[in-house]
Amino acid sequence: MNAALETSGLGKRYRQRWALSECTIELPAGAAAAVVGPNGAGKSTLLNLVTGLLAPTTGTVRIFGRPLDIARVAFVAQDRPLYQRWSVADLLRFGAATNPRWDRRRAESLLLAHDIPPGQRVDRLSGGQRTLVALALAVGKQADLLVLDEPLAELDPLARVHVMEVVRTLEVTVLLSSHVLADLAQVCDHLILLGNGRVRLCGTFTELLNTHRAQTLEELVLGYLRSPELAR
Repeated sequence: MNAALETSGLGKRYRQRWALSECTIELPAGAAAAVVGPNGAGKSTLLNLVTGLLAPTTGTVRIFGRPLDIARVAFVAQDRPLYQRWSVADLLRFGAATNPRWDRRRAESLLLAHDIPPGQRVDRLSGGQRTLVALALAVGKQADLLVLDEPLAELDPLARVHVMEVVRTLEVTVLLSSHVLADLAQVCDHLILLGNGRVRLCGTFTELLNTHRAQTLEELVLGYLRSPELAR
């Protein structure tokens, strides 16, 4: 069976600087992978390459064995770029008009479950509500791969819980970038650890914790950041 997401020798160069290089990863269908690393490690570059927002300098991205097709990928960016003066209903109609596989029921049921009124304007929603609306649009798209770039940024603890509960129940392959390791440990089962534009660790939590004799995700990640030679 083909991997849900597979990159081979993926890299992006800006003039003489490589933001990401030799990135080779493979995720099985249904995996939820935490993308972790310090600032400047290449996380955003990887997510932008996987979603087709950037063209690679080297390498390839394949989704279920086929070349990247952005129709099969849903992306929730960190700044949640929603039309601020549109209502939630306007956004759902836009999603239906631009996605041939649109599932209105799934998108609306997510909003209903969190008491987000369709007539409410986006600029009057809380940060957590805007994130949930962005997730509803991604769910309605029926993508095979969901990419989330810092979805928990600037959210209060209760909003983070609501967002993570939604992500946990999604039946898609998820790529999730966040600095909140405790939240990632509750939702994800795979780790992609980046450092200096390269993949340092990649695998299931169980495999990596056993191999590196760590008890928790936080211990594993911080252990690498303090002594990166251990992960090579």
